[in-house]
Amino acid sequence: MSVLTNWYSATVNKSERTRTALRQTALRHFVADGFEGASVVAIASEVGVTERTFYRHFATKDEVLFADLVEGLEWFRTAVRARPPEENLARSVYESLRSAPTDPRLLVEIARLRHELLSPERIERVFRDRQAAMATELRALLVERGTPELAAAVRAEALAGAVFAAVAVWSDGPDPHDLRALGPLTEEALDQVRPLL
Repeated sequence: MSVLTNWYSATVNKSERTRTALRQTALRHFVADGFEGASVVAIASEVGVTERTFYRHFATKDEVLFADLVEGLEWFRTAVRARPPEENLARSVYESLRSAPTDPRLLVEIARLRHELLSPERIERVFRDRQAAMATELRALLVERGTPELAAAVRAEALAGAVFAAVAVWSDGPDPHDLRALGPLTEEALDQVRPLL
């Protein structure tokens, strides 16, 4: 490996470690101090970085609680594009979601924190934003596969809407959030839009 490759790899790994440390520390502060009471300065200081470094990794405190959804779109994009083009797109979406590289315990804990610490309006705004990002990705994939623009847009919105409807129903449910229930709920939601495809 070249010196430049080694440097880049070390920099990326350090950045990932910093982001993980900031997120874990922030979650701990949210539980101890409440979402509004948690200080970005205190979180950054505990990790040994500046407030500016926190904001390089997370645009807002909200983003810490929604990083699983934001980061999820990167692996989702790769996973859905790797599915067979002849496969029903609802099935491709479902199978891609099942391959999520996320710690299930962390998903459950973050869902609990979101529900306890944030207003339903705040959660709804982020879910809508992520739903729109997923729909954009699916629309691009459908157009690449030859689907006309309007049909691609409708199908993509329906699929993304179904996924996030399932996530919203699961998140709004009573504690404890059973992650095993999210898969069947998502599959049921996708089955409801399958006739549009």
